[in-house]
Parts: sequence; C-alpha cells; structure tokens
Amino acid sequence: MSEPGTVARSVEHQGSVQAIAFSPDSTRFASGGSDNTLRVRPVLIGEDLDVPVGGSVTGIAFGPDGGTFVVADFEQVSLRDGADGSATWQGPLDPGNSVNAVRFAGDGQIIATTDVLVAVLDPATGAITRRVTVDPPLIADVDVSGDGTRVALAVDHRHGGNHQFTGDARVVELATGEVLGKLTPDDAVHAVAFSPDADTVLCCAADDTTRMFESVGGGQVWPLPEETDEQITAPNCLAYDPKGRWTVVGGADGFARVLDAATGVEKCRVPKLQPGAPDPGLGAVTHVAFSPNGKLAASASIDNVVRLFGLTGQELYAAPTDEVLTLEFSPDGRWLGVGCFARALVLDNGESNSTQG
Repeated sequence: MSEPGTVARSVEHQGSVQAIAFSPDSTRFASGGSDNTLRVRPVLIGEDLDVPVGGSVTGIAFGPDGGTFVVADFEQVSLRDGADGSATWQGPLDPGNSVNAVRFAGDGQIIATTDVLVAVLDPATGAITRRVTVDPPLIADVDVSGDGTRVALAVDHRHGGNHQFTGDARVVELATGEVLGKLTPDDAVHAVAFSPDADTVLCCAADDTTRMFESVGGGQVWPLPEETDEQITAPNCLAYDPKGRWTVVGGADGFARVLDAATGVEKCRVPKLQPGAPDPGLGAVTHVAFSPNGKLAASASIDNVVRLFGLTGQELYAAPTDEVLTLEFSPDGRWLGVGCFARALVLDNGESNSTQG
C-alpha cells in the first residue's frame, strides 16, 4: 500500500495539460492539452490509448457508462469511442469561438461552453438542441445542476480590464433560457458552484467577496447585509461539498478555507500556521475540490504544492508538483488527477479514502 501523496501515474505531454478526467469506475485517466493529443491511461493496469485531435484540448468528460468520452479541442467538440478513440461525431460548436469546457449532464446530454455560449448537444448526433448566449461576454466559469436542467454562470463583462460593476452570477433554465436568479457583486464574478440540490449557488468575485445566493430569485443567503465578508483575500476558486454541508474557497493569500454552507462561517483553513510564526510567503490558491464523499478537500497553489486535507484542517499530504492547471478527484475518491505543464499526474489518496476501499 503506497503512502498518500505518492504519484501512482505520470503521463508525459509536450506542452501544458489543461484538461483531465477519470472514467466512472476510476480505473482510467484521460489528459489533454496544447500538444493536440489526448492520452488515455489505466491508473494501474491496462492498455494505453493516444488520440490525435485537431487542436488544443480544453475539456474531457467520460460518458455515464465509461464507454465513450467527449472532447473539446479548439473550436470542435467530438464524441469518441472509449476503446479505440474513434469519433462517433465531431464538428465545430460555434465557429470563431474556442470551446472552453464540456461535460455530461445528469440526463445524459452533453453541455459545452465557449466565452459567449452554453450549448446542449444530443449525445447521439452532436446536434445542438438548446443554446443560451451571454451578451456581453465573458463566461468565466460554469456549473451544471445535478439533473442537467440548469446552469450557473460566472460572468465577467470586461475580462482583463477594469472589473468594476461589470459582472454577475446567474442561474439559467436550459429548456427556456430564462434567468431564474441573478446576483450582481461590485465586480466581475470568477467562479460558481451549485449546491447538490441546486437550490443555492456559491460564487466569488473580483470585489474580494464570497457569497451564497438562491438559485430562484437571486436572494443573497450570506453574508447578511450587516456582516462584512473579510475572511478571504481575493477568492478565485471554490467548490461545494457533494453532501451540501460545506464549501471550500481558495484565495490569493495562500489559504484554502472550509466554510459552513449554511452560514459562511469558517470551519478551518489550510495550511495551518503556528501562532507567532513568520509569514511563510504562501502562493495563491488556484484550484480546490471536494472528494466524492465530502470528507476531504484538495487545493493547489502557485508555490507548486497540492494539499489533501480533512474538514478539521489536518493535512493528509502536501505533494510537490509543477504549476497546476487543473485538478479533479476520481469518482471513488482514491485518486487525485493533476494537470501541469508537460505532464499529468495521478496522486494516490490512500486506500482508506476510497469509497470502494
């Protein structure tokens, strides 16, 4: 049995790895990026598969049964056979706009996004069955409700410029395109995440705030009007616990904080610092995620450390890596996939942390 934090698999790439995904049974791992090749590898034992694609890979998702996977590369989306990588269908989503992300929704349909478009695709043919456009752009982040009927969008109207009064977080019903709820912070919104029941949305913005709001109506749950949100410096990444009890938020001050989802009150932060110890100069946290059972969270920071920790703030490991570009747990929680420059890694979280262990 390997120690938690051990590299179980390293997959070499020629360039940055911007997308990773695990198969539903957690036995296979896919990675892709700027070298125009999708690599599918067994986590432990099995056959390797290399799939040439037409452009830089920005999104990968396995189908519900693991027999197919969907890939976003440059302007194209394709559905591919899980055994040999052959394309069932492929084509441009929105000519002139790169595809930023793809995923399977709870109803089996495929959702793909560009800077300005959310599209629902028929998994059998790739035909667009519904589309939602955002004007002015940019869609900075997107989350899909568990049943696939709603999307939460983080919108930045002036990407790369003055963010003041130029963004919002919104919930859109995919069937109609109706905006069900909307929250407008002082500045652009960076990230959004649905609660498991999709009743609330967590978001963080360039005005240094982290907020929870109601999906329908947009009413702010916390912080309350009389409260000041001073917990997190420059929050930029977040995740909701799959059980709906906790959230985790990463900030530019180098900490990942676990917050009570009902109140926003901080439960713990990682890394833990000794009282009176000098400032260690922590790098900004860029990625966070919860394990499928909600008992562990992971963070990655620009000082090239990936941390796995419990809800008391106790670290299970702090693994050195290259700069992390994407981060994802396997469905069984045993593995943590990390995309870096020139390689993808599968870190072992330990057999005791697997839902199948």
